[in-house]
Amino acid sequence: MNQIILEAKNITKSFGNTNALKNVDFYLYESTIHGLLGENGAGKSSLMNILSGIYQPENGSLYIDGEKVKKLNPDIASKLGIGMVHQEFRLIDNFSIKDNLTLSKANIYTNSFHEGYEKYSDIFSLTVNYSTPISELSVGEKQKIEIMKLIFNNNKIMLLDEPTAVLTPQETNQLKISLKKLSKEDGKTIVLITHKLKEIQEFTDSIFVLKDGVMVAKDLETKNVTKNELITLMMGEIKQSEIRKDNQKGTNKLELENISFENTHSNVPTLENLSLKVRAGEILGIAGVSGNGQVELANIISGIEREYSGKVIVNGKNISNQGVSSRKNLNLSYIPENRLGVGLAPGVSIIDNSAVKDYYKARFGPHLSGNKMLNYLNILIKQFSIKAPNPKAEVSTLSGGNMQKLLMGRELISNPEVIIAAQPTRGLDVNAVEALHDLIVMQRDKGAAVMLISEDLDELFKLSDRIIVMYEGRIVKEFSMDEADIESVGLAMAGLNE
Repeated sequence: MNQIILEAKNITKSFGNTNALKNVDFYLYESTIHGLLGENGAGKSSLMNILSGIYQPENGSLYIDGEKVKKLNPDIASKLGIGMVHQEFRLIDNFSIKDNLTLSKANIYTNSFHEGYEKYSDIFSLTVNYSTPISELSVGEKQKIEIMKLIFNNNKIMLLDEPTAVLTPQETNQLKISLKKLSKEDGKTIVLITHKLKEIQEFTDSIFVLKDGVMVAKDLETKNVTKNELITLMMGEIKQSEIRKDNQKGTNKLELENISFENTHSNVPTLENLSLKVRAGEILGIAGVSGNGQVELANIISGIEREYSGKVIVNGKNISNQGVSSRKNLNLSYIPENRLGVGLAPGVSIIDNSAVKDYYKARFGPHLSGNKMLNYLNILIKQFSIKAPNPKAEVSTLSGGNMQKLLMGRELISNPEVIIAAQPTRGLDVNAVEALHDLIVMQRDKGAAVMLISEDLDELFKLSDRIIVMYEGRIVKEFSMDEADIESVGLAMAGLNE
């Protein structure tokens, strides 16, 4: 049995009236990969922010190598060997790999950089020269550099938040191999925070489960626990629906003809002569690693982006020169990737966000009727199972799952004919994912043409009637569900077409 390298005892943390963590015990063994599971709002981020020194607990103690830590902030945490890789990359694009890896004063390879880079490049199967600017790296390569930063900063405890979210299946598998090497050969202690139960089971040695701020399971031996047991621990019994694929398909609802778009900042083509069709009663899955033109494509279809060439056709009507409002009037709904910022307005109340799309339903003379707005919100809450205790509270007080259900409910309640959904379940727990999948399929069965943009291949395989793969702004492969498999789609996502 490996020794305990970190121990948190009776950790309590509150935000206002919300108890994020309640007397939580958590411990890590050296040279071990631990998984931390929990639904949205369970307290995972709060616990990790305490371990990395960002938050201070109200109660509880933290021990490193048996020594009590009297005070903890990010600098002290780093000196104690605790480092975290966040979902958003924290690299300097214009700097080289070497510059990014050696920025920290704690760098242990200052005088032997070549030796360190050669060693860990081999472990991570990284074939890029260290003089390469970060801006020239793929998403997968950037993720490797983020993790290598922790190593070069001498962090023996590595907290990884959703590290596979932007990786292809092949890159995910390679990361698994790399992390196991770091753990067994390099003595690193790793915490993997993810909603992907399959990866928890494949990557980790032991699992901790948080539920409503309480640690309900500690140090479960991964090989002895099933997926269903983990789901039950996280949120009770969840009925996972089987999606029918014999649904009736109708005429083309959405057509794109030779769409091209150039990024004005870099003068690099983001989309090149992209054409596709989506039929009524069909879910078209768009696969691809982040940054290959998916966001731009969604913004063009929705009318947010106007500077492009080609045609956008809805129900046989060319709407290329029309803006967002005109497209909404044609019953086109857009669920953007950025739920808080593009989809929902931060700093604005839940009730006001609910009325943005169909505000006319709440009109009373020249003013908005508070009663009609509240009635409208209550309809959304009931129909889409949204937990919103205070309608006048800022929308950011909702959990990620409830924010997404509010956004999707607002966009879907009118039964749109065309739906563009970009990463609709990113960062959500199993329960929220199932609920949103049911909503998407329900709209499909009502005759909507759905374009589902997702980096989660399991999601695409579950919901899609067809899958196309985007790479560097082009459609490089189309798969029927009869011929699609994870490996083939993953290779296409990496630009490796056969």
